[in-house]
Amino acid sequence: MASPIGHGLAAIAAGALVARPAVSNRAATIQAGIFAAVGLLPDVDLLIGRHSAETHSIGAAVVIASLLAMARVPVASHRRRIWLAILLAWMTHPLLDAFTADSSVPIGIMVWWPFSSAYYHSGIALFDAIHRRWWLPGFWEHNVIATARELLIVAPLAATIWWTRRKGPQGSTRRTL
Repeated sequence: MASPIGHGLAAIAAGALVARPAVSNRAATIQAGIFAAVGLLPDVDLLIGRHSAETHSIGAAVVIASLLAMARVPVASHRRRIWLAILLAWMTHPLLDAFTADSSVPIGIMVWWPFSSAYYHSGIALFDAIHRRWWLPGFWEHNVIATARELLIVAPLAATIWWTRRKGPQGSTRRTL
């Protein structure tokens, strides 16, 4: 399981790839906050003891993207763009988890649910798992190093995408809706 920081940054980057550029700094902050929250939501399954199961799947991403796109968005073309932005932001979560070291049974994530309940893992550990047992020795050191590694990998990508999507011709901020 990657850290909340890594999940949030990846979701911001993915959502920004297809979302309409924000028209103000306030709107950009709200947009980034929404994408970050969407990227963190799959871990709500920790509360019910089903981590890496259904919420870490394409099925959950489609349901959440559909619900959020339908909420207070009157224009169909905007709904499609919002749907895709939310879908991509959500799917960064299982993607990062698939590339995170995993030693908890079952290994991997249920990415293809509802089509399959099998768990999948990439076999490549780009990220270290974030430890949740705060009382054990080495907890803080491990998590700080794991989060720093995520930042080195994800932050430059997220910053590049966010900056290029916010900038228009001649470096001016886009004002399109």
